[in-house]
Amino acid sequence: LPDGSTTTYCFRLAPGTYTGPVSIDHTSKTQSFSIVGSGTNNTFIQSASTFAGGKDSNVLFFKSFKSVELKDVCIRHGLYGFYPRSCDIVKVRNVKFQYLGSDGTVNRHDLSGTQAEQAAYWASSSTSSGGACRIRDVDELQLHDCDVSYCLRGLRVQDVGNSASVSMITGNKVLRTLESGIYLASGSYDGAGGCENVHVVGNYIYEAFNNGLLCIGGKKNSFQSNTVCRSA
Repeated sequence: LPDGSTTTYCFRLAPGTYTGPVSIDHTSKTQSFSIVGSGTNNTFIQSASTFAGGKDSNVLFFKSFKSVELKDVCIRHGLYGFYPRSCDIVKVRNVKFQYLGSDGTVNRHDLSGTQAEQAAYWASSSTSSGGACRIRDVDELQLHDCDVSYCLRGLRVQDVGNSASVSMITGNKVLRTLESGIYLASGSYDGAGGCENVHVVGNYIYEAFNNGLLCIGGKKNSFQSNTVCRSA
């Protein structure tokens, strides 16, 4: 993916396991590409073969692209699973996110732990400050039909959207995250930044260890017909 190229690429991944973090940082938004797997139970992309080996590396990081599309894969064993930044359009569909920012110890994700046990787990090598995805500074986002489980953060969407386009987060399932399930974030935390014109519709969040749904800053965002069960 050469910087400055205007070629559009499609990478079709056969069933199998693809190991090693990928990080591409362009200087200009001229290029588009897609990664299409063979299904969430067949194509696995991971920073390392275990969470301990991959916990400090984003599995997929892409900066300054015109369009990025990801679908039909499972991403696991890393810091953030998918981290696109400063892109015009990002599309994510039918992606499974597991063991990202956390090794997924069940009794630290199922609301059964004490406050002291949770604090110790958070501070241990079993976690890192990541999550399923961090989608940042993107003009338009389409995030559909994804499955998140046993991650530290769920679907983190930061400073996404604008008044000219509608971004959609729909049909996703989020299970047992240590932080919020679906999270419209802001880089500034002063009310001036955040997401704009993002619609969070028809998602299911179960046992998020913070807010099921969270919005910080932003404007013209909406949350409709979501099901949230047993948030901490």
